[in-house]
Amino acid sequence: MTNDNGHSKPSPRAVQIQPIPADTSNDTRPPAPRKKQATSVELAALLVDTVCVPGSGEQEALRELAEFLGVERGSMESELMFLRAFAVDFATFMALGDAPERVAITERFYQHWETISDEVDASVFDDLQDRISYYNEAIHSDSGGSGLTAQIGLAFSERCGVDEEGGEDLAMLGGSMFVALFEEVSDLLSGIDIVLDDSPTDAAEE
Repeated sequence: MTNDNGHSKPSPRAVQIQPIPADTSNDTRPPAPRKKQATSVELAALLVDTVCVPGSGEQEALRELAEFLGVERGSMESELMFLRAFAVDFATFMALGDAPERVAITERFYQHWETISDEVDASVFDDLQDRISYYNEAIHSDSGGSGLTAQIGLAFSERCGVDEEGGEDLAMLGGSMFVALFEEVSDLLSGIDIVLDDSPTDAAEE
């Protein structure tokens, strides 16, 4: 290509802009902390302990309520254990969805309960499954917008055989315990890297 004077006209070239590397020599920010790791086996065992071991002050509160309401304390303690199991199950689902990590943790979690049922009380596993379904229906029921805490609390109170009029304190205990444990388990699962193990089903097939 030539210009009006007969000289060659240079062809236009595409200009390539090279990115300027960031200067990190003066970057004093600490590196992001690495998440702790835990296997699905370890987490399932921890969650079973969380369900089986009452929280601080829980037994004293139940004792006082049982005396006040005229309800057997043992049945209330048992029902609260099943409610804790549901809180763990629900929090695990909400935190992990259908991810393989949730499947692995859940399989191990319920395997522990099957072992408890075989070695301690044959009815425990069936009762556990019954309560999981019961409380799951409670959170999906139409309760006039009363909120999750109130829905679970009322369901817990009714399961203990106490009607709404006389069980406000019991409902508050059950609802607040559920929410506190739900948040605790959710924070735990979102703050660690979960290492998958072979599931009990895979191990059995091998």
